[in-house]
Amino acid sequence: MYRYRAVWIVICLMILVSACSRDESSAPRTPVDMPDQIIENSTIIFSEKGIRSAAIHAQVVAVYERLDLKKATKVHVDFYDQTGNRTSVLVADSGLIQEKKRKFEARGNVVVTTPEGVKLTTESLRWNPETNKIVTDDFVTITKGKDVITGIGLEADEQLKHFVIKKKVQAQIEEVPEEDLKDSL
Repeated sequence: MYRYRAVWIVICLMILVSACSRDESSAPRTPVDMPDQIIENSTIIFSEKGIRSAAIHAQVVAVYERLDLKKATKVHVDFYDQTGNRTSVLVADSGLIQEKKRKFEARGNVVVTTPEGVKLTTESLRWNPETNKIVTDDFVTITKGKDVITGIGLEADEQLKHFVIKKKVQAQIEEVPEEDLKDSL
C-alpha cells in the first residue's frame, strides 16, 4: 500500500511541476479584432494646413489604436474647400478611417451630393485629403436633373465638377444648355 501512495504522490508532483512551468504565451490574449474603444455619436475633423477639409460624423466608431484604424457606422461626411465652404456631403453605411495615414474609405450605399444638385451613387469610395479627390473601382451613377451617366471606376474632385469614369461609360443626356450647343457649332 505504501508503494501505491508513493506512485500517486510522484504522479501528483509531476502534474504540479508541469502546470507551474506552463508557457504563459499559450494563455488567451485579447483578440486583435477587439476595439480599444467604442465611441457613440462621434465627429472626426480632417484639416489641411490648419483649414478644415472634412468633418466625419458617425453613429458608432470602433477604435483600433495599434492598427491606426477607426471603423465607423452610419457615416455622414461634410467636405470643405480652402475657404471653409461646404462643397459636398457623403453618406454611407460604414467607413474606415486611418488618421495617421490620412485615409478614408466609405462602404455600402455611398451617396455624394453637391449644392448644385449633382448626385453620385456607388458601393465604395476612397477619399484622399491631400489631393481632395474621390476614387472608386466600383460601378457608379452620376445624376444631375434628368441627365444620368454610369460606368465602372471613377476619379473626381469633391465638388463633382470634374470627373473621369474609367470604363463602360453610358450616358442619357436630357438637358443641354443652349450656350453649350452654341460652343459646339
